[in-house]
Amino acid sequence: MKRLFAVFLLITIAGISPVRAAPQVLGVIAYNDPAPMSCAMGQCWTELATVCLQKERPNPLAGTPYRFHGKGNVDLVITDAAGQQTRMPAADLVKVKVARGFTSVRVEMTERQMRELGAAEIAVMVGEGMSLVPIEVAGDTNPITKDELAYVDEFLRPEADRWLASNDSRAQATRMVNRMINISPRVGRMSGEDRATLLTRAMGSMSDQFTTKGRARAESNFQSCRYMVEDIGRFFSMRRCLETKHDSMMLDANTEYWRAVKPGS
Repeated sequence: MKRLFAVFLLITIAGISPVRAAPQVLGVIAYNDPAPMSCAMGQCWTELATVCLQKERPNPLAGTPYRFHGKGNVDLVITDAAGQQTRMPAADLVKVKVARGFTSVRVEMTERQMRELGAAEIAVMVGEGMSLVPIEVAGDTNPITKDELAYVDEFLRPEADRWLASNDSRAQATRMVNRMINISPRVGRMSGEDRATLLTRAMGSMSDQFTTKGRARAESNFQSCRYMVEDIGRFFSMRRCLETKHDSMMLDANTEYWRAVKPGS
């Protein structure tokens, strides 16, 4: 064991990543409204909520690159200085990386790209049925096969959509928490006034018809984070707390989804 640890330590110090099997194919939760990108220090980004479609494959590490896959659309919604909006396919203009695990990914582009597109504001619109496939790596010991991807397309992805539709209050709450994350600063803290109005602002920027359960789930997470940030200091920022709430909801949802697609269920 000591020798194995020493080898792993040398690999880590040298910056060499051990060869590993391809991680899970992820399903992107469809959005009724564009997910706004925030920009700072030359980078623009937004987070999208995802579900793991393949329990048997390893979880992706933070920073793992993915690519969009599916018959749906993923577009950039570009708003110029005059308020005029245009759309264009996003796949060739953005990079997609795992944010924290299989529960969310970060879609990124540079501020220079944004300026070249003539955008004063930019957002990402994701249609139904979109998946994310890990970008192929040379030497992969167990890559995603064509048959495997076909099974994802024909069964696992549609089943995820069906399951999410039958659990609409949870999907709504997840989208609301995701929107609160995306309109919160990535670094630093927001003011007390901004924290207090965060849920209202998030809901006001969405066109969903919220159910009582969906709104209650989101508000419960929001109030819990206000308490943990403002009263007991468990988290430095609302964003960090909301990220944990989001990931916890998605983990619970994924566990139930895995049960739903288990053979014989």
